[in-house]
Amino acid sequence: MKDYTFKVPQDIVFGVGSLKRLPELLEKSGSKKMMVVSDRGLEKLGVVQKVLDIVEAEGIETVSFLDILPNPTVDMVRQAVLLPEVLINGNAKELSVWSWADIMTCIYIIGVVAIFTMTVVQTASLILRLRQCEHITDNRGNTIVLTDCATSPFCLFHYIVMSRDDYANNRNYILTHEQEHIRLGHCIDLVILQVATIIQWFNPFVWLIGKNLKAIHEFEVDEAVLNKGIDATQYQQFLVIKAVGNRLQPFANNLNKESLKRRIIMMNQKKSNRWMMLKALFIIPVATLAVSVFANTTDMSSMAKAANTTANTLPTTNMQTQKSATKTFTVVEVMPKFKGGNKAMMEFLMMNMKYPASAAKAKQQGRAIVGFVVRKDGTISDVQIKKSAGHAVLDEEAMRVVKSMPAWEPGKQKGKPVNVKYYVPITFRLK
Repeated sequence: MKDYTFKVPQDIVFGVGSLKRLPELLEKSGSKKMMVVSDRGLEKLGVVQKVLDIVEAEGIETVSFLDILPNPTVDMVRQAVLLPEVLINGNAKELSVWSWADIMTCIYIIGVVAIFTMTVVQTASLILRLRQCEHITDNRGNTIVLTDCATSPFCLFHYIVMSRDDYANNRNYILTHEQEHIRLGHCIDLVILQVATIIQWFNPFVWLIGKNLKAIHEFEVDEAVLNKGIDATQYQQFLVIKAVGNRLQPFANNLNKESLKRRIIMMNQKKSNRWMMLKALFIIPVATLAVSVFANTTDMSSMAKAANTTANTLPTTNMQTQKSATKTFTVVEVMPKFKGGNKAMMEFLMMNMKYPASAAKAKQQGRAIVGFVVRKDGTISDVQIKKSAGHAVLDEEAMRVVKSMPAWEPGKQKGKPVNVKYYVPITFRLK
């Protein structure tokens, strides 16, 4: 910024025609340039432009500053003079533009995209393979897909996939098993589960519930198969023989070795005991969720009861006394003082203030005026933005640091500590 010399005017002229004398007065004082200081209201009325026209007609260079607040209140004056301005400098090139929230969001998106892509690729690959196989129709209208390779049987919606060898030797067991999967709508459950897994891939409960859900599907189908009159021993032997291979894609139910031991135990138990074991599969995740919800509910209930008790125990006879005791002053005989003085307070704010990375990235700047109350015990309360910096993230940072200030030396009125309102201007500026 250039250096300027300001001279206090020696002549004060007012009345009709006084504006026309400006060039004369400027020439008398030896001024080559003139600064017009005004507010936007006078600018709108045309007064500022009239002054500029008169002066510039005489060849005098002018500059204007029109952001003056008219008719300042006591609070506005205090904002300007009570505390020195805190300047927070930031460098958009040096400041990291990655916050922890940005990093976590990026990791979450990567996980969602990865699992979604894997699901789409697996499903598309399976569909292409099935199109190249022989298709026949069973007695329920489902499509049987016969593959030339040795694959573990599975169903996908109304498609039942099995090898030609299984179709020739184990058709009865496989068709009965997979037809029950289709009848019970298990594929729909798996689609919903996969969507939940994509969205909540980071949640271990989703994976745990998914594993248990697939096991329940197999338990349900095993019971339905046995109810059709198939010999349990022969059916179990078939499961053991076919318990090989991995699931080809997430939406398919197939015969595999996962939880096979539990399935055989379930088939050999009494019905009541089987359902007890079935219910036990969900007890851990459900109980955990219930405990979490109960804990939160308990905390909220305790807080509500405490608040209600406090409100009920306040003596109504002392309400007037309390109102008087909580009065907030603007000016008192002994003003509050930051321990160490204003210089120490400025150092504290500047050391603890951080230029928000998102604001630096977006090249956001501004000046915020933060109002707060120094209570009679010296603590800081009622922190609020008196004048916004124009960007919420800057306002929030300014309020955060002001809230973190240690206790002050309280202000006093008539020798007693009282609550006093204070203001501090904080400017965020990028280099």
